[in-house]
Amino acid sequence: MNLGHWDKAIIKSIFYTAFLVLLYAAYEIGIPSNLDSIAGFGMLSLIFLGAYLLISIVGWLFIGFPVHWLICKYSNGNYLFYIFVALTFTLALYYWFSVLEIAIVYGSFALVQALIFRYYAYK
Repeated sequence: MNLGHWDKAIIKSIFYTAFLVLLYAAYEIGIPSNLDSIAGFGMLSLIFLGAYLLISIVGWLFIGFPVHWLICKYSNGNYLFYIFVALTFTLALYYWFSVLEIAIVYGSFALVQALIFRYYAYK
């Protein structure tokens, strides 16, 4: 497996999960009902996406790559290892922030990204 294949898997995992970020933004902000609301929704969605992309890139550099390397080195790359790491990440977020919604939201995004990455990395 070459590094270019991993790059494509990471890009797909980040951008496919971005759709979930937009759905979450729509849930948090609400569906716009007038032109001002549409503009506000667009701006806040861009902020959500910008923060998501920044967190995702930093997360892949400092957590995703090392964890993937460890999973590949010490196991067969089973999906259960990726799920376990994402659940551990979720618990760590809850421990750190003590806010269940933050842990569930970011943990869910991390889980979906990890599973999409795993699928395309070994495809």
